[in-house]
Amino acid sequence: MPARSDAFSLIAIATLILGFDQLTKFALVSEIIPRQGHSRLDLVGGLIGLEYTENRGAAFGLFSGVTPVLALASIAILGALLLNYTRQRQPPLWHTLAVGAISGGAVGNLLDRVRLGYVIDFVSIGLWPNFNVADSAITVGVLVLLWGWLRPEAGWSRARTIDQEG
Repeated sequence: MPARSDAFSLIAIATLILGFDQLTKFALVSEIIPRQGHSRLDLVGGLIGLEYTENRGAAFGLFSGVTPVLALASIAILGALLLNYTRQRQPPLWHTLAVGAISGGAVGNLLDRVRLGYVIDFVSIGLWPNFNVADSAITVGVLVLLWGWLRPEAGWSRARTIDQEG
């Protein structure tokens, strides 16, 4: 089991990301878009903007129409990630940050799926599919996790779990 401070840090990171994700989605739907009178607000010369979209699939809109399956998959993956995290006695900081970011983002998108039946995406950059704060947190968290696991001095193969120390 991680130290209490590690668990607190993970929960704090996840909660901050979840709160910011839900706050930005709420602000977009209730304030920004209604005041503009249309679903897009250009910010940086049309290259970057806020554009309301409903993503009924997974990343890039893939697997549209299977919201219950996506919700269950999110819960299963998040559960496995947290189980792995809790098996470490002293998770490194990068692991706490990554799992906190992924957890907060996953719960943010999961709340949308359960409550609305779709995920609200709104950041628009060029031709890239729209995304949101939760998507960004998940992406950064996965990249940090991969970076940490692939480093020879602190990687997956050297992570010591409670069972191994036993």
